[in-house]
Amino acid sequence: MLLITDLSKITRPFTNSVVTLGNFDGVHLGHQALVRMVMKRAQEIRGQSMVVTFRPHPLKVLAPEKCPPLISIYEEKIGLFKKLGIDVLVKIPFSLHFAEMSPREFVKEILCDLLGTKEIFVGSNYRFGKGREGTTQSLQVMGKEFGFRVNEVQQIFLKSEVISSTKIRQLLTAGEVEHAAELLGRPYAITGIVIKGDSRGKTLGFPTANIASKHAIIPADGVYAVKLSARDTCHDGVVNIGLRPTFDTKALAIEVHVFDFNEDLYGEEVTIYFIKKLRQERKFDSADALITQITKDIAAAKTVLAENPDCVDLSL
Repeated sequence: MLLITDLSKITRPFTNSVVTLGNFDGVHLGHQALVRMVMKRAQEIRGQSMVVTFRPHPLKVLAPEKCPPLISIYEEKIGLFKKLGIDVLVKIPFSLHFAEMSPREFVKEILCDLLGTKEIFVGSNYRFGKGREGTTQSLQVMGKEFGFRVNEVQQIFLKSEVISSTKIRQLLTAGEVEHAAELLGRPYAITGIVIKGDSRGKTLGFPTANIASKHAIIPADGVYAVKLSARDTCHDGVVNIGLRPTFDTKALAIEVHVFDFNEDLYGEEVTIYFIKKLRQERKFDSADALITQITKDIAAAKTVLAENPDCVDLSL
């Protein structure tokens, strides 16, 4: 996959591209279906399949207070598109200056002159250009003028449920990681750095790695069966997210206990894949009661995780 992050670096314009445009937060099943339409059509016309998106999310520039927490981080989204098999990923730097570009300027100067667009696949509610004045309908009109075809793609459903980034955000913040995974087409994952904790887990007999997440969305407080990817190896584990009420702490913590693992991961980057929520976080009367419950959680997690593949099979 060719990654383009600076339009000025395109020295030889493309000539035969099939394009889809959008933010693609989460790269969920709906996005994946759209990308596969683009790839199929590009193969048919012997052109390049191309995804055009923006960094940062336009709302972060135009109205930060309205920008939702994003499902995917930058590096993750690139990896997902690469695994899908797209030929070219164009990440246009979004700024206030770029936001002033009219729909017609965007279509002619970027989509046509630079990216060589011959066909476009977009959702029916797609908006673009200054003031979001550009619509699917205006894109079709300009397509007749500039010589490209527009395919309007309707919303994608799974079991009568609309697949959307908004719905997935709601599910994750409610702790419904299994339902979210159905819409994503993979388990939700967070990547972060292992940081120093208070070593309370080790004192209890269950050493944990404390994670400082790079992702904006953390599933709801609770205990989850997870897979952890560290040093290119997959491990089973259980994670607790919350304020650890038994010890009356005030700061949110993400603590993962990795089964049969005793190596030092401080300062290293790891990825946690959420497979199933086991229970709500709750306060226990004593440390012994908590230890008894953790033992039960580990047994439950091992049963769940025995039925799930390695981390390499979880990305898409």
